[in-house]
Amino acid sequence: MKPNFFIVGAPKCGTTAWVEYLRSHPGIFISAAKEPHHFSRDFPKWNFVPRLDDYLALFEKSGPASAVGEGSVRYLYSKVAAREIHKFNSDARILIFLRDQEDFLPSLHHQQLYNGDENIEDFERAWRYSAERPAYSIPACCREPSFLDYAAMGRFHEQVERYYAIFPHDQIRVICFRDWVGDPRGTYLEILDFLGLEDDGRTDFPRINEAKYHKSRLVASLTQIPPGWVRRSSAVLTRIAGKEMGLLARLRRMNRGTGYRTRIDPSLKEEIRRYYERDNALLHERIGARLGRAARPVRSAA
Repeated sequence: MKPNFFIVGAPKCGTTAWVEYLRSHPGIFISAAKEPHHFSRDFPKWNFVPRLDDYLALFEKSGPASAVGEGSVRYLYSKVAAREIHKFNSDARILIFLRDQEDFLPSLHHQQLYNGDENIEDFERAWRYSAERPAYSIPACCREPSFLDYAAMGRFHEQVERYYAIFPHDQIRVICFRDWVGDPRGTYLEILDFLGLEDDGRTDFPRINEAKYHKSRLVASLTQIPPGWVRRSSAVLTRIAGKEMGLLARLRRMNRGTGYRTRIDPSLKEEIRRYYERDNALLHERIGARLGRAARPVRSAA
């Protein structure tokens, strides 16, 4: 059975948690490869399963599940994914998760730092570059430079609109981060109803995919995308030991911390809220849910 529902993003809005919550339901099958990104063909280095046969093979074990899906978080930002998904299955149901941009963007920046796609540690500096990012500041291992345009990444209205322009509106469900965090059980029931499934009684919604950081950037650079001499040394040690040591994986785990290392200045958060006020107003007209708390009035210096 080919997939009939897609979690299309956005990243850092709870998509990983919802993949885990939903895949435990007996009527749902989600591919073990959580983010194949088959349809985001404008991001070739993120298109992890480009061949259709390989993509369909991800769902061969779906069995009797009536809801078969996947969750590729870059489908929302992609300019072609909505059209490609519709060509593949025009009856597909689309789940979109969104988050207030003043929380979403620092979290996204933090994740891209961890992945090695970003190298500017200071979020405010990265935010101010956005579309004017100097070429010299883009890491050589960055898989998609357009993801470093943080201002564009947060323009949810135009991203969501690509799906509303193609799919019937009743096949799209948009869920805001703070709403589902406040009532995960209610959101779970809403999603099951959207997918045409009965409640299985789930009441436990643990925290999943906490923010992570590297304790040492040097260790991260040697283990995330190891240079040739590191890979060769690891292979030699494995041969000497006569078994798979998993040395690089072990070093990565030891170098991993959880949580955020820095806090975002409230004035920067306020700036980001104001930046997206118009975009979020248009989004509210479209989906009936509001992102972004009302911006506070600016006090005069007098």
